[in-house]
Amino acid sequence: MAGTLLVPGIPFIALLLIAGSAAAWLAYVEWREFRSISRAYDMAMLAAHDGFWEWDPVTKALHVGTRLLEILGYDEDFLADTDGWLKLVHPDDRAAYNSAVAEHLKGKTVFFYCEYRVLAKDGTYRWIASRGLAVRDRHGKAYQMVGSVTDITERRTHQEEMEFLAQHDVLTGLPNRLLFSQQLHNAIVKAKERSCKLAVLFIDLDRFKNINDTLGHRAGDQLLQLVALRLKQEMPANCCLYRQGGDEFIVLINPISDANVAVDTALIFKEQITAPFLCGETDFFTSASIGISIFPEDAGDGETLLRHADTAMYEAKAAGGNAIRSHTPLMNQRVTFRMSLETRLRRALQEQQLELYFQPQVDTQTGQLVGAEALLRWHDGESQIPPDHFIPVAEECGLIVPIGDWVIEQAVAQINAWREQFGEIPPIAINLSPRQFWRPSVSQFILEKLQAAGLPSSALEVEITESVLLDAEGGSIEQLRHLRAAGITIALDDFGTGYSSLSYLQRLPIGTLKIDRSFINDLVLDDGSAGSDPLVRAIIAMAKSLSLRVVAEGVETVPQHRRLKTLGCDVLQGYLISRPLPAAEFAAKFLVHRSKVNTSLEYGPQG
Repeated sequence: MAGTLLVPGIPFIALLLIAGSAAAWLAYVEWREFRSISRAYDMAMLAAHDGFWEWDPVTKALHVGTRLLEILGYDEDFLADTDGWLKLVHPDDRAAYNSAVAEHLKGKTVFFYCEYRVLAKDGTYRWIASRGLAVRDRHGKAYQMVGSVTDITERRTHQEEMEFLAQHDVLTGLPNRLLFSQQLHNAIVKAKERSCKLAVLFIDLDRFKNINDTLGHRAGDQLLQLVALRLKQEMPANCCLYRQGGDEFIVLINPISDANVAVDTALIFKEQITAPFLCGETDFFTSASIGISIFPEDAGDGETLLRHADTAMYEAKAAGGNAIRSHTPLMNQRVTFRMSLETRLRRALQEQQLELYFQPQVDTQTGQLVGAEALLRWHDGESQIPPDHFIPVAEECGLIVPIGDWVIEQAVAQINAWREQFGEIPPIAINLSPRQFWRPSVSQFILEKLQAAGLPSSALEVEITESVLLDAEGGSIEQLRHLRAAGITIALDDFGTGYSSLSYLQRLPIGTLKIDRSFINDLVLDDGSAGSDPLVRAIIAMAKSLSLRVVAEGVETVPQHRRLKTLGCDVLQGYLISRPLPAAEFAAKFLVHRSKVNTSLEYGPQG
């Protein structure tokens, strides 16, 4: 009976057969599913020209198709397992690759995808995009992965180029302001953690516009490249150079022990930039204005730190250039004052706080009125803002253009009113800013205003400074010629203080040369020395040889007048004759009895 119990019964055998058949069937289904996925991937990769792979996550066995080997330049499959493949993966990409595989095996991602670099046979790394799908058993455990790779080296190279261009300057190859902002922010975070200091240097090339205007923009670009190359080659280890834009560069010094380190480094940069730059047959000479801002003393954030360095740079430039300035709180006060002045100036234009004053010009020999210069004045409430305070601000912020239009309109209206009251009067001169020539219509605007008022073009004169002549081949000269052809006299103001070539004088439509007051101040000295006499004599002689009328500005004493008369100067203007006067006062003193000639020529300050 006991023996009988050890023999399986027919039902039990039947159950075993059924269970075995079910297991075999499940294994067959899983195998068929895997083969189906494999064939699908194989066919898809063949059509897509991608490389196929299959991997056993249990045994680590790896098989790759011929296309993947071709992508990497290998002749045969030598990759027996995962370890062989991982040796080819770039060290910087292995962690991301392993993480992506693990996440998919755990079922945390729908499919496996990773972009990484793999070592090719020629020793270079190629970018591939690997994608795959795990084949899982009924318990969800992965027992096989199949997938493909695509060569994306060209796309990634292009992407890296685009990313580089987004963060670097095309001309010099230096990091740009975007990358500077990111790196400065990171540097400040670390400096706070370590209680360290860092410095920002703002570098601006002096008179760079002159190179662009005289030698051309290509020469300017070459100079910028030479500056960047020289500074990079001599850059201290704790410095990084960036191009802000235009002729501006930024240096991040991180870390520094104290502010003196930043100043010493700035001195090195200044000397490097001052040394001549050789480019073919051309020698470039320039200098730099450098502003310094220190973290954390001057600012606790990157934006403010850069702004303070920029402010300090403008202080260096205002000191004449080729200088270094460290930021101080007083600089902020000046910047605040300038911003306030700009705001008030905009309001002044709208609220008609501006006014034209007129300073007479008289014949040196007879003392007869031969003209007047219209000068802009600003009454801000009870105070009067000096022109040398607000006109540079107007130039910087662009307000000089609408203000210039207002001057033209007011001058034409005043001339018209005086001609109706006193008949024909000597011409009135107005000053034009170089920025007014940046638009192509200033000459037409002047002529239209004169025509609308019914005035002859001879009723108005135009004064320009030598800075306009820097664009001698541009539109400003054509506009001056247009005015001259219409009958308007052109005067070159502040002559002798600028940088224009004397050859321009015989090519440009100039009828009058105004000697700057700085020469007249030193014309007659108490100690009997020559002073500026030889220069004034030379300027007058040159002007006469070019048939130009000569006006002396800033004449304040009788001896100055007598000497100018001897030298042959044509016209006097200055406090010896009169200070600038409001329109009504000027008319009462110089237009009512203008036919009367003062033969004594012994003028005294008027008012």
